[in-house]
Amino acid sequence: MTPTGLTEFLLARIAEDESAARAVTDIDADEWSVDVMAPSPALHPLVTYATDKYRTQLAQQQDPARVLADCDAKRLILAIHGASIPTGDPVYSPSWSSDDWCVGCGYENNGEHVTEHIDDCPILRALALPFATHPDFREEWNLGSIRPRARTFPTA
Repeated sequence: MTPTGLTEFLLARIAEDESAARAVTDIDADEWSVDVMAPSPALHPLVTYATDKYRTQLAQQQDPARVLADCDAKRLILAIHGASIPTGDPVYSPSWSSDDWCVGCGYENNGEHVTEHIDDCPILRALALPFATHPDFREEWNLGSIRPRARTFPTA
């Protein structure tokens, strides 16, 4: 079975983050360190830039090792919350006809699947929220009243 739209979307975003992190891990530095410089017109004319403390702190928290660990964790969540793959005889297997429900979400007390389709999985939808402004994000993946902060993505 091939992954559905939301799963493919998330895997593509994870791969982009992983690629960006791997691109800077070959610097051979013992420690991840970043200084973000901001224009500073209030300083002496010869001093045109100053270290931006808060942006530097945020950039330093994006250590490539941390980003790669985050990618691994997201892939693990995707593995746990994957689409069901029907097995056995369709006559004796009640879930044979609904092979795309989320295994990670499981069943309600009444025996019904929590999600009818993997794209309805609230965990996967939550993982997709940071990418809500991405051009490939579908509005039906939004979690209703939860609106992520605006973020722009480069167009390919």
